[in-house]
Amino acid sequence: MAHVLVDRFGPAVWRAVVERMGETPEAEDAFVDLMLAVWMRIGRRADLARLRERVEKTLTSLGISSPAEDEPSEATADTLEVRDGGEELEETGLPEAVLRDLPLALRNRALQRLRAQIAYEEADARRSGSRVARASAGMLVLLGFALVGYGWWGERSSGVGQPSSVHRASPEPVAGADLPVQVQAVLDITRQPVDLGHLTFGDGELVTGSLSLGTQGDEIHLSAYALHGLSLLANPRWTCKVTLSPPSPGTGGAWLFRSWSLSSAGAWAVVTVNWTENRIHGAASRVDVYAVPFAGGSPSRLTTLNVGDGGEVVIATGPGGIAWQSVSGQEGVTAVSPVHLAPIVARGGSASLGPSARIDVSGVVRNPHVTPAGFVYQGTSAAPVAAGMWVCVAPTGQSTVYAGVPAATDGAVVQGESGVLYAVAPVSSPEGQTLAMCALHAPGSRQPSFRLEVPVSAWGADGGYVDYVERAGGRTYLVVARAD
Repeated sequence: MAHVLVDRFGPAVWRAVVERMGETPEAEDAFVDLMLAVWMRIGRRADLARLRERVEKTLTSLGISSPAEDEPSEATADTLEVRDGGEELEETGLPEAVLRDLPLALRNRALQRLRAQIAYEEADARRSGSRVARASAGMLVLLGFALVGYGWWGERSSGVGQPSSVHRASPEPVAGADLPVQVQAVLDITRQPVDLGHLTFGDGELVTGSLSLGTQGDEIHLSAYALHGLSLLANPRWTCKVTLSPPSPGTGGAWLFRSWSLSSAGAWAVVTVNWTENRIHGAASRVDVYAVPFAGGSPSRLTTLNVGDGGEVVIATGPGGIAWQSVSGQEGVTAVSPVHLAPIVARGGSASLGPSARIDVSGVVRNPHVTPAGFVYQGTSAAPVAAGMWVCVAPTGQSTVYAGVPAATDGAVVQGESGVLYAVAPVSSPEGQTLAMCALHAPGSRQPSFRLEVPVSAWGADGGYVDYVERAGGRTYLVVARAD
């Protein structure tokens, strides 16, 4: 059906696009996006007898008035018939002369885009086995493209509106996914770079953070954006400022700002600020921890952690709360504290830490995460685990070793909506780095490992969300997905 759509209706659509936009790269992008929008409305099992009628109605709703179908010749009629059982992914081999006004390279690009969408639909069907889930995912993507395409087409037709770069969109980041996730949003960040190290996710929204150093005081600015379809980071739902308060200067030196981080802990965005005391005899460290409700509101200081000379604090957050471990050094001897785990509770409109539990470990924990199932980490400096393995300490204190992405030496853990814990890790691919996910399972048992189909330039994981950056069609996208 993909080839029938492109070969019969593509030339007419391309002529209509060129009449309005000229033969430009933007016109080629618009053509491919329109063909995808039509495909997603008519479906791969559309009735051939009503194909022309459905295509004309769909294109008319997207801004093209009743394009004529390019009738195939008798010699090529058979090659345009629908091929079942997945054969529609093969090239038809039509000579360029048959596709009168459609460049062969553009035709193949459109077919590749539809092929990617078909692969996405099939992968989603294998994961969920649910027609409802497939329909929901399709409607999410279709809604995003329809809205962006409608605005883009109207702008091109009228010659007014926002710059074209605002509306250029590609569905390839969505179609390329083959992970146990549901894509929540695809954000065009080509001209709007996002620091993946300083963003976090709440229930249906993305929160970004930026540091502002000024003469009137230093602040961390947070902005929350709703996650929906294909969009840009614009019109934040709420904003918040976390004012940084350095400790009082000690003898022989002053406190200097060192670093900060942003993560999530249930209904809260957590900001950690690290300070270093600039003294002749060493560097004492201090960490201030703040919480901001994802519903919007004022920040609350949860706690302040101090360690001695040459010390540091390891912080972990997640749906289960916040955990920390102190590492201090005295005269060349390193002392490591147990891990302390505490929930975040709301009291009188502000946040505070609830009663903490103690987890005894040997050494400094690696890649720690707080989940409802317990405290999860990739071994410690004194007790490392094999590549791809994770340790989970349950609230009861019982420790269990699980396997994640095979042979992965780095990574993160996210909790799916179904309660399953997934390991996420970077893996190599012929095009560069990509991502793999695997549910945590007993070592030796068989568990499928899912792999992203496209290379990524950066990635992150937080709470129940996975995000990654990829390039498609000459643009850069941030894809945000919720683990199943």
